[in-house]
Amino acid sequence: MVQIRRCKLCGKTGHNRAKCLLLIKNSKVENTANLKQNIELSKPIKSVLIKAHPEHLHSQHVVNLKKEENQHVWNSLPGFTENKKDYSWQVADLGKMVKQANEKKTVHPVKSPVVRFNRVNKIKLPKLNIGYNLANLRDAGLGKIKVLLDNLKTIKKFFTSKRFAYAVVLIFFLASLPFPAIAYYNSVKDTSAKVTAQSTNAFLSLKSSTVAAMQDNILQAQADLNSALKAFGEADNILQNEHQLLQYVVGLLPIVGDEINGRENLLTAGHYLALGNTYLMKGIGEVNNSTSSLTDRLTILTDHLQSATVQYQNALNKLADVDPRILPLDYQKSFNDFKVLFTALVNDFNNLVSLSDSLNLVFGGEDLRRYLLVFQNQAELRPTGGFMGSFAVLDIQKGKILNLDIPGGGSYDLQGQLNEYLKPPLPLQLSNTRWEFQDANWFPDFPASAKKIAWFYNKARNTTVDGVITINASVLERLLKILGPVVNENNNLILNSDNALATLQYKVEKDYDKEINQPKAILGDLAGQFLDKFSHLDKVNAVLLLTELHQALAQKEIQVYFNDEKVEKLFQEFNWTGEIVQTNTNQDYLAVFGTNLQGQKSDAKIKQVIEHQAVVEEDGSIIDTVIIHRKHLGIPGEMFYGVNNIQYLRVYVPEGSELLAAGGFVYPPESAFRVPETWYKDDLDLVNYEVEQKIDSNSGTSIVKEFGKTSFGNWLMVKPGEAGSVYFTYRLPFKLNLQGNKDSLSLVGLKELIVGKSNLSSKYSLYIQKQSGINADFSTRVIYPGQWRPAWTLNDDLNLAANGAEYNTNLKTDQLFGLVMEKINK
Repeated sequence: MVQIRRCKLCGKTGHNRAKCLLLIKNSKVENTANLKQNIELSKPIKSVLIKAHPEHLHSQHVVNLKKEENQHVWNSLPGFTENKKDYSWQVADLGKMVKQANEKKTVHPVKSPVVRFNRVNKIKLPKLNIGYNLANLRDAGLGKIKVLLDNLKTIKKFFTSKRFAYAVVLIFFLASLPFPAIAYYNSVKDTSAKVTAQSTNAFLSLKSSTVAAMQDNILQAQADLNSALKAFGEADNILQNEHQLLQYVVGLLPIVGDEINGRENLLTAGHYLALGNTYLMKGIGEVNNSTSSLTDRLTILTDHLQSATVQYQNALNKLADVDPRILPLDYQKSFNDFKVLFTALVNDFNNLVSLSDSLNLVFGGEDLRRYLLVFQNQAELRPTGGFMGSFAVLDIQKGKILNLDIPGGGSYDLQGQLNEYLKPPLPLQLSNTRWEFQDANWFPDFPASAKKIAWFYNKARNTTVDGVITINASVLERLLKILGPVVNENNNLILNSDNALATLQYKVEKDYDKEINQPKAILGDLAGQFLDKFSHLDKVNAVLLLTELHQALAQKEIQVYFNDEKVEKLFQEFNWTGEIVQTNTNQDYLAVFGTNLQGQKSDAKIKQVIEHQAVVEEDGSIIDTVIIHRKHLGIPGEMFYGVNNIQYLRVYVPEGSELLAAGGFVYPPESAFRVPETWYKDDLDLVNYEVEQKIDSNSGTSIVKEFGKTSFGNWLMVKPGEAGSVYFTYRLPFKLNLQGNKDSLSLVGLKELIVGKSNLSSKYSLYIQKQSGINADFSTRVIYPGQWRPAWTLNDDLNLAANGAEYNTNLKTDQLFGLVMEKINK
């Protein structure tokens, strides 16, 4: 029997003594009497003196205890930097994983049950097994429900969502029921916890399955995948069979619902992930059992990857809505790590799918392909990465190498076979009177140099190639880190990642048979050994090797050019083709390219630092200054390195830039240059690329319009143990609009849309391209007029100042720098 509580003051039901009207009425009368006794007339308020300042002033009594590396006054004020998500990227090749995973069981994506509310039709609640019938509930809870409905009328106006309002009504109805109904609601929470537990176990099994597959443990991978599917199935049964409607209603609530929906999203993501794995494993199983060509196996794998990536993307979408805090604390970090790695894996798979058709063509899937592999030594810097000391001709069809020819004399083998006599570019005349194959990589734009390399080869050998691939010597160090030491008994040497470059440098320059005169023959001997090691790589090292090659492509240690325009365009999207980037007309651009001429291998001892500064003037014009510092760390007389570093530097800036000043140059003596024969021809490519040439009379700087940019070229010579610097100051060909043209698509425009009129805004961006073969330290500084402040930045690691910003990095890859400035009205 339910005992009804009564007020101890008036004896009525429905309230207690604290809420009794008699007590409240008496209390108000007493308080009113006391209040009248204490009322005094207010006195007029005297005027208050207020001092206004046009800008915020910092107190001189505030002490900044933080140590700052940069002591520049303009950089002393921190600014706002918008958070930016970081994505970790890893290349993953799952290798030989699970065979025929989908033969016995097919996993289908789980669809959450849809419950629709209708004004006319009544909702039939699931039967409550709580020992009461409807008549009992009516008698016990009718009073509470009436009070509930009266209260809901007063808060109805706060709810705009009908679904949310219905959910609130149902939850409050359940709250008004006796204890067994509350127990039922608690059981829903227990159900959700069970779903989380089963889903977590399933994800752990999927993780174990992936690790086993990476280690080529097929049986273990299959067992773990089956465990994952079983756990997901049990979690799904819990959701399907217990409390469907009430979980849906609870899911509509903003607090509890986030947790419920998060667990359901976790379960659904697991189903998508498991389904994607079955497609992937089936594809890998077919590839492993196939005896067809590499290109045919690539097609088979790609077909299954396309199906798998659809499921993986669905899983990613669901995982994005899962709050890790719904998981047990021990599993939260593992779950976050899984999301990062899984995102990288899906991106790699998508890239592989998009590249599949082109890779099929590159590997000779339709017909034989011939490529020119050019080996560059970055210790002797050239525009595309290094001196072209040697090369190879590769014939490939259906993914099988048919021929790999590496001339023993290196690039100089083509000298006697070339029948064209061309005048070299003027700086190259410091080395030769005739332009030949070994100096063909003169153009900083890699496609232009690649075409010239192929042209020289065609004129010498009377044969064409389908593409050119340049490989820097630094790639050899990457390969040896994965493959391990290579022992070559014929040449009595052991190569590892630490000694390979120095050892081979000595072999091909000094320690070779002078009578046979085939210094690069050792490369042909080593090529067979490397190919044999590639064919015996296990799955883990294969993934590591792919990672190293991907980094080499990203850092321009490997650059590719293909005659097929479709293939070339696709590889260009991955930034692997090394072209000079065509930027927007109102965007700043900078690229510095050096060419070592008669400086032997001294670039291996050079430390280069590039400083850039852009000053925005009141009228919006921009004055840029670029300073290039080069320090020679070699020892005088040291073999290969201890000589004078002679560098022809070219600085590429936006087309139409006006040179204002330049200096610091050190020139080779005029007598050192070699004059070509008068009957040598001018090269047509050189004439077409380098147009509108002129010389700055004050500094002797060559000013050339080429590749959609303006280039400034001049010399710098640095002796061992010394340092040198050159500078270029120039005005950009465009102005920034500082007079009130707002961009509605910018962050500032969005701010104006939301909160009203904003201050004037201005955008500045700089695209920096690196040169292959050298990782220079780079810094840029942007300075606006004094009344401008930073409002938004593209880069998280920007150092903001009162009227500008500074950015520092190491140029391993191309970089983009940008910020939005806002004018402060005083």
